[in-house]
Amino acid sequence: MSRARALLFAPVILAQASRLRRTTPLLAAPDGDRTGGKGKLRLVVVGDSTAVGTGADSLDDALPGRLGKLLGARWRAVGRNGATAADVLRDHIDDAAGGPADVAVVVVGWNDAMKLRSGRAFARDLGLLIDRLVAASPRGRVVVVAPPAFEAFEVLPRPLRTALGAHAAGLTRIAARVADEHEVDFAPGFDGVSVSSDRFHPDRAGYTAMAAGIAAALQA
Repeated sequence: MSRARALLFAPVILAQASRLRRTTPLLAAPDGDRTGGKGKLRLVVVGDSTAVGTGADSLDDALPGRLGKLLGARWRAVGRNGATAADVLRDHIDDAAGGPADVAVVVVGWNDAMKLRSGRAFARDLGLLIDRLVAASPRGRVVVVAPPAFEAFEVLPRPLRTALGAHAAGLTRIAARVADEHEVDFAPGFDGVSVSSDRFHPDRAGYTAMAAGIAAALQA
């Protein structure tokens, strides 16, 4: 129903989304090497813009670096801005699953929600991503991170915020179910509280909070 509700308001939502794209700063992922950290554990973070640190000054200040510090891990970041679960499956999973990892974190759903992808397609692609990561590291842990809580994003006008919030919440329930079915861990997504200059992506504090949620899921 969340996707159907969004489609119902499609003309207004599309106009608001177009205006938002024109007025929102377009941030790039941090430059530089997408590896770092120190420690015995091997961590890979794969997914969309939040996997590659958009909104932070460096990957050390983003999700890979903040989580790597909490876990004492060497990390790799794999993905790109704007990627849906299908895009990650097509373009990035070979790299992410190309070597063993003690912890693999999957961050998708932002763009699936914004592009109003169906829950069925999202569930299929997320399940295939998990399967690839588990096959690459059978003894490792996989963590699925929930889509963001778009309902809390003040930068989004209504009804765009309401529609995206409802669809993202539906995808979050699906992600939790898929993680449970695949017997992997599930962590909360970005809450929209501490944002970067575009008022959309996490800043250092936002990424630190996400990393803490993932670390807590691994300890549960």
